[in-house]
Amino acid sequence: MPNQKSPVQTTIVKIDISTIQKINESNQEEAQTIVHCNYVSKRKYVNGGWVNIYPTTYLVHLNEKLPLLHAENIPMAPLLHVFKKVGELKQFTLIFPPIPKDWKTFSLIEKSGKHEGFTLLNIERNNSGVYDIGLY
Repeated sequence: MPNQKSPVQTTIVKIDISTIQKINESNQEEAQTIVHCNYVSKRKYVNGGWVNIYPTTYLVHLNEKLPLLHAENIPMAPLLHVFKKVGELKQFTLIFPPIPKDWKTFSLIEKSGKHEGFTLLNIERNNSGVYDIGLY
C-alpha cells in the first residue's frame, strides 16, 4: 500500500486584543516585594554601633500594612550585627508580600520597641516590585 500523507489543515483563531492585554498584565504581577537596603555605620556610635531588623517591620499605605516575611544578610532582633568601624556598609534584603496595584506610594516602618527603628516615607511604587533604598 503506498504511503499517503493526509492533507494539512490550518485553523485560524482570532483572539480579542483585550484578552492578550489581560494575559500580559497578569504575567507582570509581582509575587513579592523585595527591598534591597544599604546602611552605613554611624560616627556617633563606638566603632559605628550595630544594626538589626525587627520582625515587626512592615510596609504601609494609609491604614493598610504588609508584614515583613523574610530578611537576608541582617540579624533578626534581638541578635545584632556589630560594626568594626565607622562608615562600614551593611547591605541586606527585606521581603514583603506584593504591594497592591492601587498603592502609588508606601512607607517602610520598623517598630523596634526600645530603640529608634528605620523609617522611610513616601517610596514610589514601581512595576517590578524591587526597590533599592538607603537607610540613615
